[in-house]
Formats: sequence, structure tokens, C-alpha cells
Amino acid sequence: MPFGNKPKLINKADTVVRILFDHSVFSLQSRGGISRYFCELVGHLLDCHDCSPHILAPLHMSHLLKESPGLPVTGKYMARRTGTHRLRQLINNLCSSFMLRACKPDIIHGTYYLARMHRPAATPYVMTVFDMIHERFADQLAAGEESIAKEKKRCMQQADQVICISEHTRKDVVELAGISEEKTTVVHLGCSFSCLKSSRREKPLFSSPYLLYVGTRGKIKNFNRALRAYAQSEKLSSDLSLLCFGGGSFTSEELLLAKDLGLSSGRLVHFSGDDQMLANIYRNAAAMIYPSLYEGFGLPILEAMACDCPVLCSNTSSMPEVAGRAALLFDPCSENELTACMEQVVYSASTRERLVNAGRRRITHFSWRRCAEETVKVYNRCL
Repeated sequence: MPFGNKPKLINKADTVVRILFDHSVFSLQSRGGISRYFCELVGHLLDCHDCSPHILAPLHMSHLLKESPGLPVTGKYMARRTGTHRLRQLINNLCSSFMLRACKPDIIHGTYYLARMHRPAATPYVMTVFDMIHERFADQLAAGEESIAKEKKRCMQQADQVICISEHTRKDVVELAGISEEKTTVVHLGCSFSCLKSSRREKPLFSSPYLLYVGTRGKIKNFNRALRAYAQSEKLSSDLSLLCFGGGSFTSEELLLAKDLGLSSGRLVHFSGDDQMLANIYRNAAAMIYPSLYEGFGLPILEAMACDCPVLCSNTSSMPEVAGRAALLFDPCSENELTACMEQVVYSASTRERLVNAGRRRITHFSWRRCAEETVKVYNRCL
């Protein structure tokens, strides 16, 4: 989608401003919300005639980059292999430091917190903070994740400007990391699914009625509580399946919990695939449940709304900021409250219609074009 008024980057030499995006997230994710954000941002910055964005990812594992031939990328796709992460990061840091000299960027935009390439001191550095989960939930981190909070703070302290993807994230950045508010800017994300048009002849990938859960299912994502909330309603668990998209196959612990809750075979279903498949799953779901304890933004909320899927989400962190009045909000620590919300949306046609219509209006407040335009304003503060 092209820029509306094509915001101009301020440059004293009146030349194209080179924006370099580092390898960090593309060395970590094959897919994911952060990778999607940067692919969309770079794609829309290409429409700004004063700006020349470029992704420097010598060895990346990103399917999104691989599937986006129009993006300016220096690097080679390498399929993810167990035990290669540290080696890949080392190679990328070393190669990027040398390649950076040839690129001569005017601004460097960090894609995550783990890149250690040498940055020229005179080159402005911008970074985006997606959430402060590692700081808020330090006691629930998996082994090895404790270093991320330290690296994140280092990057924020070194940055000339810090972009936060929600107002809630900015408040956490100021409170938990001690970053001055003047150094931060809120730039909301957009939604990629509005452009994925459905076909009238589209066949549902899963034919039985279902509630939808999208993404990873770790502790902070609160999936087990959502599973219990679903199972405690005999009517819901008899009439609908619970379909989970992405996040990897079910663990043995999750399958054991489903069995202990008395869920019949086939009621807990897993799908994975590309955006077209996910859009199909959204469009044919009774509702999407998003029970996370904390989100920096919550892209699935917008994706579901863009596909006319009613949304039920937690009333914590950034989720009310994103959903507005276009979702049923619930206390993520209350299984009874979540069960009541699920039953309300499933068995009330008027509730579903209200949420779908409100979602269509809400989605117009978020776009990648607007995200890119506001990011250009941040770049201008550095030049």
C-alpha cells in the first residue's frame, strides 16, 4: 500500500536517506509478529521516495524474507537446525560489521536486542521495543531468557530513539528500564490480513464448529486456563472444538490436561500453515479467544477483526488499547468469566454481529501505512 502524502525524510544533503535494518530477529524467527512488523515496515518505506531501506541478514532463517522477493535483503536463507543458533549469530555479527562499512547507512534500525555488530558512533540508532514481558514476568522465564532483559536495556540506553508499539509498552519502558519518556514514541502496528480477500467459494479448512486460539501457548499466554474454561462448559465442549493455530504441536502435558478435563477425542485440534490458511481459519471460527496475561500489542486481535472473527481478549496490558470496544474483555485469571464470554458469543447471534461490525470499524484505526509514516517522523528526529 503506497503512502498517502509520502512523508519526507529531512536530509541536509537532500539525498536519499539509507535506513539499515540488522539481522537480529531474522536470525531468531522463521515467522512471527516481530518479523512481520519489519517486513511490512520495510515494504512500505520503499514507497517513500526519500528513503532507501535495506535489511542486512547474512545468514537468516526467515520464511517471511524468503517469501518476499520484493524486499531489499542482503543475505541467504538457511533452514533452522538445532544447535546452530549461537554459530549463526556469531557469523552474522562478524559479517554485518564488515558489510556495514559498504552500506554506509544514515540510520540503523535494530530489529531485536541480540545483534552485536559494530555500529559507527556517528550513525543514529533507532530500536523498537515490543513488550516488557522479561521484566514483568522474570520469575516465569524459560532457561536462557534472562539475558534478553539485560540486552534490551543495553540497546535502549544506546538508542537515539525508542519506538514502543503501544502506550502500555511505553509506560513499562519508562517505569521498568528508566528510559526518559522524551526518548520514546508510540507507533502502533498495522494489520496484514485486511488485504487477504476471501473467496465466496472458499471451503473451510476445518468443517466442524470451533473456537480459535492463535499463537504460542507458554505460561504467560495462559492457554491452560483457557483450556479449563472451555472444558468446564459441557455445552461448549459438546458443540464446538477448540482449534489452536501455530505455536507448535501440543505437548504431552497439554494432551494429558485435556484428557484429565474429560475432553473427548478430536475436541482439541492443531493446525499450522501460512497466512492464507490462517485467514481461512479466522473467517470460519465462532470466535477467537486471546487469554494472554500480558501483550505488548496483540496482532491476532486485529487479524481476527480483519477477517470478521469475533474477539474475546484479556482486559490487561495493551489489549484493551488495541481492541477498544470491539471485543469482549475478561479477567484472564478468571476461568468462569472466560467461560461466560465464550458462551455469550457462541450462543448470541446479536453479540457476534455487534462484535464483527465493531471490529470492522476498529481495524480502520490501524494500518502499516500509518505505522511507516509515523516511523519516518521518528527517523527525522535523528537526522
